[in-house]
Amino acid sequence: MNHRRLFWRWSWVFLTAAFGLLLLVSSRVPATAQTGQYPGFRVEGRYLYDRFGNKVILYGVNKMVIYTDRDGIPAFPEIAQTGANVVRIVWLAEGSAEELDIAITNAINHQLIPMVDCHDSTGEWDNLQVCVDYWVRPDVLAVLKKHETYLLINIANEAGENTIPDDQYRAGYALAIWRMRAAGIHVPLIIDSSRWGQDIDGLQDNGPYLIQVDPDHNLMFSIHMWWPSAWRGQGVTQFVIDEIKESVDLDLPLIVGEFAHKGPGCSCCIPYQTIIEQCALNEIGYLPWSWGPGNSDCAEMDMTEDGTFDTLHAWGLEVAITSTYSIRNLAVRPEWIVAATPIPTPTPVPTPTPLPAPTGILSTGQPVEVSSMESSNMPGENAVDGRLNSRWSSAYTDPQSITIDLGEIRDIARIVLVWEAAYGKEYKLQVSDEGETWADLVHETAGDGGQDEHLIHARGRYVRMVGLKRGTEWGYSLWEFWIFDRADTPLPEPDVIGDATAPADMRPDLVVSKVAWVEDPPAKDKGVTFRAVIKNVGSAAVLGGFRCGFLVDGELVSWVETAYPLSPGTEMLLVANNGPDGNARWEPDDTGPFVVLAWVDDAPEGGASRVDESNEHNNMQTSSDYVRLQKPIPTDTPTQQATQTPSPTVRPQPAVERTPIVPETPKASFPARNIALIGGAGILVVIAAVAGLVLRRRR
Repeated sequence: MNHRRLFWRWSWVFLTAAFGLLLLVSSRVPATAQTGQYPGFRVEGRYLYDRFGNKVILYGVNKMVIYTDRDGIPAFPEIAQTGANVVRIVWLAEGSAEELDIAITNAINHQLIPMVDCHDSTGEWDNLQVCVDYWVRPDVLAVLKKHETYLLINIANEAGENTIPDDQYRAGYALAIWRMRAAGIHVPLIIDSSRWGQDIDGLQDNGPYLIQVDPDHNLMFSIHMWWPSAWRGQGVTQFVIDEIKESVDLDLPLIVGEFAHKGPGCSCCIPYQTIIEQCALNEIGYLPWSWGPGNSDCAEMDMTEDGTFDTLHAWGLEVAITSTYSIRNLAVRPEWIVAATPIPTPTPVPTPTPLPAPTGILSTGQPVEVSSMESSNMPGENAVDGRLNSRWSSAYTDPQSITIDLGEIRDIARIVLVWEAAYGKEYKLQVSDEGETWADLVHETAGDGGQDEHLIHARGRYVRMVGLKRGTEWGYSLWEFWIFDRADTPLPEPDVIGDATAPADMRPDLVVSKVAWVEDPPAKDKGVTFRAVIKNVGSAAVLGGFRCGFLVDGELVSWVETAYPLSPGTEMLLVANNGPDGNARWEPDDTGPFVVLAWVDDAPEGGASRVDESNEHNNMQTSSDYVRLQKPIPTDTPTQQATQTPSPTVRPQPAVERTPIVPETPKASFPARNIALIGGAGILVVIAAVAGLVLRRRR
């Protein structure tokens, strides 16, 4: 009897311990595959959380810091009086890293979460990557990393004047996201819609896709509700209600990043009262535009008269203070901001005074006239801007000319031409006092490109190069056209920041025009073979072959190597022929949906590109649809079922469901930690069984 009681007692002990471990395993399945990617704020579902697990809804204002004080003082203390918990710091790429550091520090010291925005892209889709260039610049990146525990980054303000097609919008922002994550930026990234930030349908259609593309799944989306009644009449109010509801139904992490009571040009009237009410009722953050002053096209959009709390205008006072749904009545500052010790404000680094041009250089910055331009982004001014990554390029005919006005009659002792690949084989250098009668200084008949240097003795106001015979099939193209009044003046060291060190005209440019997979539909445990169409949109051939990698949800799973050349303007279909495990096929662990991205020219291993391209920022493309894997048909399925037509691939619902992350809990991947726990539980079960048998025998 005693032995029997002992048997059951110990059996229950071991079984209870094993069951407890199994429960622990099931409760610790991570929300994401990446460990520790959240240094501060994170996005889960449609909400923002701080690093302590507290939900944070953003209620604050926009402040055009870059155009006014640049350091946020005295604006930030005045904004703080509203009770706001966030300020959107309007910034430009011209702002130095030191200035940005000071502005962010001053914001957090006044208990305002800093949301930094790049305004260079306003209405300019092509400037999206310009903004990214700024964020990943080493000195700026250091500032972002310094403040990453409480920072939000609005990648690019209102990129795109018109509605950007979905595939272009997805590809552009996928590239932006990947560049910033690869640089080590893991804070929440905020993405504006196109059409001056007003395309809510674009955010709803593309937001879930971009969340999947982001390796950190840490995105928010900002809609700018410049929707006046003049646009939709009285129906604009219902439009606001409907679009907010639709976004909530999609579980889209949305904020209203800009609005006022009137739109640009004082267009009337924006239903701002409905906006703040609906945001409050649906737990959506909002930031009115703007604290002011500074709205030159419509001063009525300023919330304040002079930037002080005491001069809030009627609509600004209502949104900030008096409305039931005002900032003061809604905003909650995280406790850690309120309790934080102020951060010492960095000492401003004085902007160095630009050094004057070395004595003897006459041409830099002078007016220029040209006979033609290859395109509008290659004007004559580029040949006198002191940079070796900008150039003048002519039409592809003879003759062509470029003329520099020195402003007055000057001594001329030396002329240097820095040719791009398209050079002049025969040309003349001429001088004139009035720009009508010309005298020859040099007649070159055997030019071979590169850098041509000519010592001369002349006087004149106007100097020109007349191209008589091209050295290539292209036009005449000059990086720089230098004129000196002294023969011994050292050559300047031109700026080459912004591009590769080489000219772009005669370089290839690889892009991914299509991403797909061979199987239709793809099935789990059957493997998936990816393929991509690569196009050379540059002006020179790729001679030595190249590589294209395929990533699924941010993980490199396969690639293709080719040794074949690719001529300008032509395409090539590539099918994966290798992978990390030596297998060209991707073997998934689970069913979809998955996001597939193709990356041509060596990335993302971080090595140098093997192809020197004219544009190194357009090598990525995501699939136009998700890959949804079907469950495999069991091998013991009856024949009549096995031959049935498989169910069509179903597009995933826009809502992205992920298990909430328990604050401050380390996130281990399932294959590593949880398998170990399962194994431990299994061992305990075995021990319990063995103990039972032993006790039974003793009985």
